[in-house]
Amino acid sequence: MSLRTAAIVAFLLYGIPLWKLRYQWRSTVYRRDDWKINVLPWFGHDLAALFTNRYFRTDDERRMARRFRLYMAGYVILAVIVVWWPWT
Repeated sequence: MSLRTAAIVAFLLYGIPLWKLRYQWRSTVYRRDDWKINVLPWFGHDLAALFTNRYFRTDDERRMARRFRLYMAGYVILAVIVVWWPWT
């Protein structure tokens, strides 16, 4: 297995928990609990919540937000490695 293939597999496996974290994130930001929260394209509040804590009221919500932000940072780093790494 090449290094690039390993990076792509790591990227895909790392992305599996993203569905649950994203559901928790969007449920908290939009204060909704239905399944449609994952497919509706609302991004304004998502971006505002990514950089502020104004949508998170309790300490548990703030911890979830911190965990989501750290997870997304790792996801972006893996995406950059997969896309822009000079594979030879």
